[in-house]
Amino acid sequence: MVLSDPTIRALRFADQVIHEADRADVFTVYDACRAAIGAITVLDDFYVALLREDDRRISYPYLFSNGSYAEAGTMTYGPAGVVAWVVASKRPYRYQDDDGALLNRGVRFGDGEPSADAVMVPMLTEDGVVGVLGALSDTPGTMTDEVVDALTWLAAVVRDRIHAAKPGRGLNLAAVYPELQDTGRAGTLMAVNHAASALTAMAADIQKVAAMDDAEERSAALSSLSRRCFEVQAALMTRLGGHADTDSEPDPRPDPLERLSPHERSVVDVVTGPDGDPGNAAVAETLGIGTATVKTHMASVLAKLGLEHRSELRWLVGRGEGDSAPDPRARGRG
Repeated sequence: MVLSDPTIRALRFADQVIHEADRADVFTVYDACRAAIGAITVLDDFYVALLREDDRRISYPYLFSNGSYAEAGTMTYGPAGVVAWVVASKRPYRYQDDDGALLNRGVRFGDGEPSADAVMVPMLTEDGVVGVLGALSDTPGTMTDEVVDALTWLAAVVRDRIHAAKPGRGLNLAAVYPELQDTGRAGTLMAVNHAASALTAMAADIQKVAAMDDAEERSAALSSLSRRCFEVQAALMTRLGGHADTDSEPDPRPDPLERLSPHERSVVDVVTGPDGDPGNAAVAETLGIGTATVKTHMASVLAKLGLEHRSELRWLVGRGEGDSAPDPRARGRG
């Protein structure tokens, strides 16, 4: 990874800001990442997402769109969109690889208009993908290789900040710094305490704002309060949204084939069997139906699931653990 001087300066500044931020202040961490990418390319939207693979839950502690912060939230990501692809492939997704086909299957935020360029990079741990950093632009051709490398580096910084302690060192840092324990409990307590203190201070400041007579002073104070609300939101979503209930049983994994008819599911079962896809003729023989019927069912399956090739079915249903997710750059080649 050879980066230009401007990019190195932007990343070093972000790293300095992150290291100087309070341990509980994840908002500053996310904001520094967004500012760094915005310094090296044309950036319209930026987000940080934390996820759990077991039940496809994804939380957005930080959303920034067209110059303002957006409300965070938690949802279930789809089985055939860009997040599922990044989780399965464990590598960055680039809009330029498939002309945004995977990206445009997902939920849009901000102004709701489709982006002209984008990149999403995974936050990787030994357990798999734990989050995603996304950068989107309304200007084509802005997400260069250097931007991808910079965002990948920042994703590692965020990952290490959130999953700070994997106590495998001789010095028991967790004894003195309990926030470094990634069991969830210490971090959750820290986030709750930090949020409680912040909300108490904000309540007092709201009373002060109500007593202000100067319109400009009141506007500036309200703007400051708005940012502090997003800071509290980011801290709580990072801990409670991405790591809540770590000791409880996860919700059942959604069935990616729930929209299919029984006949269509039968075709998928044969195509994704342990011996691989046997082809239309063999599927027809196995199920006792015509080859044309197999083709009809398969076309319906791909349309319902938003897929472009039947080879994608294997990783979608979780039977291709040893295989890589299909590369979007290979789409349209047969």
